[in-house]
Amino acid sequence: MSMYFMFMTFIMLISYIIYNLNKYLSMNKKINLEKKIPFECGFNPISKFNLPFSMPFFLISLLFLIFDIEITMLIPMIMYLKYLNFLIMIIIIFLFLYMMLTTLIMEWMLGYLHWMF
Repeated sequence: MSMYFMFMTFIMLISYIIYNLNKYLSMNKKINLEKKIPFECGFNPISKFNLPFSMPFFLISLLFLIFDIEITMLIPMIMYLKYLNFLIMIIIIFLFLYMMLTTLIMEWMLGYLHWMF
């Protein structure tokens, strides 16, 4: 047998032993069925299906997520100001902010920022 095969067999055996020791010696013996069901976006799949879903809340949270990601993309640009050409970085940051403001104004004019319709 090759040394590689023996090593992999040994590692798998040790992993199997540790897994079974954890399974049998663990203090948590109770099976929790809530942990085995799928969880998606805070919706409980066991509850009624006719619960109201707020579409404006979903749109506002989606917009918040998009702008939050854009802001986190802006922070490294500020950190690299001292390493790159100042004029080029200022132009890039202003273009980025222009795109963010244009998007915000467009969403405002289309009515996506209204909480209730």
